[in-house]
Amino acid sequence: MKREEIENRLKELSGWELVEGKKLRKTFKFKDFRESVKFLQIIQPIADSFNHHPDVCIYYNKVLIELTTHEKGGLTELDFQLAKEIDKLSGEVK
Repeated sequence: MKREEIENRLKELSGWELVEGKKLRKTFKFKDFRESVKFLQIIQPIADSFNHHPDVCIYYNKVLIELTTHEKGGLTELDFQLAKEIDKLSGEVK
């Protein structure tokens, strides 16, 4: 994707940032570690269905998600679609 297209698509997402010009990144905050792990369990099936898996780091009650398409060396439509789905699913953690 070209930079202009990436910047336009980024405006459609809440809280996601562009990193190194080729990754989407967002940190999600939860009540505790258990909720952080549950969040990953919730997003795992959708990532599998997309056959597109995020890079993830857990910091107790925070989950950092990074999306990029490694095969393309940058962002694709799939990254933006998965980011939207992850945002929707983040509200399901209880």
